[in-house]
Amino acid sequence: MVELAKSTRVLLRETWETYWVLVKIMAPVMVATKVAADLGAVAAMARGFEPIMALVGLPGDMGIVWVAALLINIYAGAATLVALLPNSPLTGAEATVLGVMVLVAHAIPVEQRIARMAGPSFLFTTLLRIGGAIFLGVVLNQIYSVLGVLRDPVEIAWLPSGAPDADWPTWTLDGLRSLATIFLILLALLSLLKILEKTGVTAFLARALAPMLRLIGIGRGAVPLAMSGLLLGLNYGSALMIREARFGTVSWRDVFLSICFLCLCHGVIEDTLFVMALGADWTGVLLARVVFALVVVGVLAHVVHRMPDEPFERYLCAEARP
Repeated sequence: MVELAKSTRVLLRETWETYWVLVKIMAPVMVATKVAADLGAVAAMARGFEPIMALVGLPGDMGIVWVAALLINIYAGAATLVALLPNSPLTGAEATVLGVMVLVAHAIPVEQRIARMAGPSFLFTTLLRIGGAIFLGVVLNQIYSVLGVLRDPVEIAWLPSGAPDADWPTWTLDGLRSLATIFLILLALLSLLKILEKTGVTAFLARALAPMLRLIGIGRGAVPLAMSGLLLGLNYGSALMIREARFGTVSWRDVFLSICFLCLCHGVIEDTLFVMALGADWTGVLLARVVFALVVVGVLAHVVHRMPDEPFERYLCAEARP
């Protein structure tokens, strides 16, 4: 009983610390989005995003959600989505396509700078993520359209259904309710992560996916590091890669391929569950994302392992490697 109480206190403290960091990001983004909507700026920006969003079957204003995620992080994108959903309800397919694009390409300025420190080119990995997000969005949109699935509107039970022209007091109350519910979602996610770790499920997933990484051309020495990033996040995986690259225990090509894989697919538990709480379907945000990353990196491995050192280092690697 004492141990349970101690674990609960630790969990609540970790949840609150993480939540407070997110609130400092999400609250200003939500306010800025509301102000922009009231001034008509959202509609103007949406027209600019319409060509790209049309490719993936999304309304133009969903481009604002993706850009918020691209420049800041997933939670900034979520905050923007929460503010826009009353105006732009989504179907299950649309929510899934948007969720996949956010998961593949987000927090570019921070994450790609960290990834660059492990060796891969900032430009190449950035283009890989953004191009990969759009390509996978197009493919999923076509698949869902042809199959005629996930057509029903997404109903997010925890999200207050405010009117498009809600006044500020009403909007503020709805926003506070949303932020309070996100704390509960975060608490549930962190609890689940600890349960998965304690019960060995996380280790099982790592063992199950490791052979696939070796199959697509990532060396045995880099596989455990890539698996850490796959489950815990790109920043964590990149940090491990930086350390191993400095010691020379993993080849440059394996570091490059591992980082590319993590660029397309990382944080598959926590991030995936959070996006699913916003209406996305697991077939896209988990299954399709993992398969897509394996296929793309498999093709890259076929090319990279046959490239001479000079063009590989000139075009695919950062100028200053660890």
